[in-house]
Amino acid sequence: MLVIDALARASGRRYSTFDVVGAGPRVVAGLLEGLGYEVLLKTYEAVIKNPSLILSSDILMISIMTSDMGALTKLVRLARKTLGFKGLIIVGGPGSFSYREIFRKIEGVDYVLIGEAEIPLMKIFSNKKIVDSLREHNYEEIKDAPALAYKVNNSVVVTSGHIHTDKELLSSVKPWVRIDESYPNHVIYRYYVEVVRGCSNFHRPLITGYKGLNCIKCMLCYHENLSLRLNCPANIPPGCGFCSVPYQFGSPRSRSPKSIVEEIHGLIEHGARRIVLSGPDFLDYMREELVYPKPLTDPCNPPPNIEKIEELLNGIFEHEMVHKGKVIVSIENIKACLVNEDIARVLGKYLKGTTIHIGMETGDFEFNKLIGKPIGPEHVYRAVKLLKENGLRPYVYLMYGLPFMREKTYLKTISAVRKLRRLGVEKITLYKFTPLPHTAFQYLKPRTTGYEHFISKLKKLVTRVNMESKRKLLGRDLLVYLVENNGKIYGYPLRHGPVVFVENTKNNFGRISSCLGKVVISRIAPRYVWGVLEEIIEC
Repeated sequence: MLVIDALARASGRRYSTFDVVGAGPRVVAGLLEGLGYEVLLKTYEAVIKNPSLILSSDILMISIMTSDMGALTKLVRLARKTLGFKGLIIVGGPGSFSYREIFRKIEGVDYVLIGEAEIPLMKIFSNKKIVDSLREHNYEEIKDAPALAYKVNNSVVVTSGHIHTDKELLSSVKPWVRIDESYPNHVIYRYYVEVVRGCSNFHRPLITGYKGLNCIKCMLCYHENLSLRLNCPANIPPGCGFCSVPYQFGSPRSRSPKSIVEEIHGLIEHGARRIVLSGPDFLDYMREELVYPKPLTDPCNPPPNIEKIEELLNGIFEHEMVHKGKVIVSIENIKACLVNEDIARVLGKYLKGTTIHIGMETGDFEFNKLIGKPIGPEHVYRAVKLLKENGLRPYVYLMYGLPFMREKTYLKTISAVRKLRRLGVEKITLYKFTPLPHTAFQYLKPRTTGYEHFISKLKKLVTRVNMESKRKLLGRDLLVYLVENNGKIYGYPLRHGPVVFVENTKNNFGRISSCLGKVVISRIAPRYVWGVLEEIIEC
C-alpha cells in the first residue's frame, strides 16, 4: 500500500504551513502496517516527482482536506491516465466528507472512506474476503463494510455513516514514526501528535429562519444533562457555525499518556526535533474522564484535568532530548474559557517560550454566542494575561466576513484588537469566513458587501500589531531549521514563529538543508522576515 500525504496541497502546492506534518496519514500508515500490509508513506510532492512509487503499489490511500481537490485530481490523473494504474484508489482524511463532490468531479477514484479511519480500516483490511471484493468491485459483498462510499453508474452509494473511534482503540493504534523514510528534510518539520480527538463545544447557532437554520430555542444544547446536547431537534450541526469538527469527530476522546509518549519517542528516534501536541483543544485532554459516563459536550465546564495533563507533559519531558531542549514540544489550540491560574502555571512549567493559539473570532461576545461560540473577549484577555505571565506566547485567531456580522461587531472587534495589542499578543491571524460542508453555515456566503470600510480598518490594524511584534525581532538572533528549495534558503524557527528568508551569507557553509542554524533578523514584512545566517549549530 502507498499512503500519500496530500494534506493542504490545494491545487498541487502549499500556500502556508509549509513545515507542518499532520497526524492522520501517519495513523493510517501505522494501522495498515500493524495489520500486516507492506506500507510506504510518502508526500504528494515525492509521488509527483517519482511516479514509479505508484506502479510499485497495489492500493493508493490518499489523504486530503476539503480544499485539496486540485491535488487529488492531479494524483488520480497521473495514476490512471498517465501510468495506467489498475489498482485501487481510496480517498480519506477530512476531505472525505465531500465524497459526493469527489465522485462528481474526479474520474478514477474507487472508494472514499468517510471520517475517522480506524474502525473502517480494521474491519475492511483484516478481512480478505472484503479486500478481494473491493478489488473486484463486488458491491454486494462490501455492503457491510462501514463508512465507505462508492459510485455505481451515476449514483453514489454509502454503506453507513461515519464512525467515531473509541478511546481504547485510539490508544492502541501505533502511528507511523519512520518519518526519515517519508518526509524529505525530515528534521525541519513540526510533527503533529494527536492527543485528543473531537470537540466539547456542542452549543449551536441560535438563528432562526435562514437557509436551514431553524433554531427553536429549546436550549437543549445548553442543558445540564450533557447527553441531551448531542442531538438537535432542528437538525443544526453542533459547534461554532463555521466549524465542522464536532460533527465530523464528535465529543472528545483522549489517548493514553503511554501511547502518546511512545509515539513521541519513536518520532525523536527517527529525527523529529519539533513536536506539536495536537487536538481541537489541548485543554480538553482527559477532561471527558471528569464527566464519565456522560459525553463531554460542555466547552467550559468542568475545568481542565490538570492531573492528567501534568502526567502527560511530565512523561514527555522525561525524554533526555526534550528535557535538554534539543527537541521542542508545543501545543496547538486551546479554548480561553478553560484557562485558569493553575493550568497556566502547569503549561508554563513545561512549555515556556512556545506559541499557543486561541480562537476569539470577534470582539462581540453576544455575536459569538449567536453563532455558537462560547468564548468572549474577556475570556481571551484573561487567558492571554495568564499565559504570558507564565512564559507562553499567545497567538489569537479572528474572522471577518462571517454571516450576520454587522457594524457593531466589527467595531467591537477593532476595539478588541487594540486591547490585545496592549496585552502584548505576539500575533493575530485574521481569516475570511469560508463555508465548509457539514457546518451550520455550509450554505451561507461570506458577507462583506457594505462593510468594506470596517474590514479594511481591521486588516490594517491587525497588520500593524503583527508588524510591531516582528519589529522586536530586528537585530535579534533566532534559531531556525534550514531548508534549501529552488536556490533559496528558508528558516523555520525552532520554537515556531514567522518563516525566515535566509539571505545569502559571506561565508560558505556548504550544504545546509536540515541543519539548525543561527540567523540575525535583518528585515521584516507582514508575513515573513529576512535574516542573515551567522552560524551552523548542528546538522
